[in-house]
Amino acid sequence: MKQILEVKNISKKYQGKEGEVLAINNVNFNIKEGEFVSIIGPSGCGKSTLLSIIAGLEDKTTGDIYIEGEKINGISEKIGYMLQRDCLLEWRNILNNTIFGLEIKNNIDKASKQYVIDLLKKYDLYDFINKYPSELSGGMRQRVALIRTLATRPKILLLDEAFSALDYQTRIMVTNDIYEILRKEKITTLMVTHDISEAISMSDRVLVLSKRPGTIKNIHEINFDIDNRTPINCRERTEFTNYFNILWKELGVDEK
Repeated sequence: MKQILEVKNISKKYQGKEGEVLAINNVNFNIKEGEFVSIIGPSGCGKSTLLSIIAGLEDKTTGDIYIEGEKINGISEKIGYMLQRDCLLEWRNILNNTIFGLEIKNNIDKASKQYVIDLLKKYDLYDFINKYPSELSGGMRQRVALIRTLATRPKILLLDEAFSALDYQTRIMVTNDIYEILRKEKITTLMVTHDISEAISMSDRVLVLSKRPGTIKNIHEINFDIDNRTPINCRERTEFTNYFNILWKELGVDEK
C-alpha cells in the first residue's frame, strides 16, 4: 500500500490566559492508503486540535502536512471531515442532504448525483430519500452524514468523535455499519476517539498521544485473525481484551 498522508513535525502553540501554551509538540506519523487509524489520548492532549490542523481548519505553528506527497496548506478537497453531530439540515430531505456538499462546491452534475444515489441504494437508504432527518433513527442519520461526506470523493476521511452523540447500543451498531461502508469504498480513515474499545475494534493501528503537550507516545498495530472482520466480532475475540489492557495502561488510566 502506498503512503497517502504524512504528518511531519507538527506543533501548535496558542495564547492562554497565563501566556503561551504548547498544545501539541513535534507530532510525526503517516498513513497508508486504505488504512483505518485511530488517535487516542488523555483529555486535553490535543487530539481534536491535531485533526483540525490536518483538515486545514486550524493553523499549525510548525511542521507540514502531505497528501499523496503534495504539501497541503489550508483546506484540501482531498479530505472529508465528519464531526460529533451529523449536522443534517432538517428542512432538506435525505437526497438533498446528501448532495449538499456537492452543491456548496458547485460540483453537482448528472454523474455526481447518480454516484450519491448509487451509494444510497447500496447502503439501504434509497427508500428514505424523500424523508426528512427527523424521521430517521440516529444510526440512519449518521449513515446519511457519511454518504454526504463521501459524495465529494475524498481521499481521506477524518472522524472527530463521530459516534459520541449516540447511545451505547446504537453506537456499536453504527460503528459496524460505518466500518463496512468505509472498507467497501476503500476510504482511508483517521479517527479521534475517547473510546478505547471503539479504537481497537475499528482500527488497523492506534496512535497514543501523551498528556499535553501531546506527542506520539506509542503506535500499536491491531491484528485480528478473522476472515470477515467487523467491529462487533472483534469485540468477541481474546485479542480484544489484550489490546484493551495494553492501551488502558498506556494511557495511564490506572495511575494515581
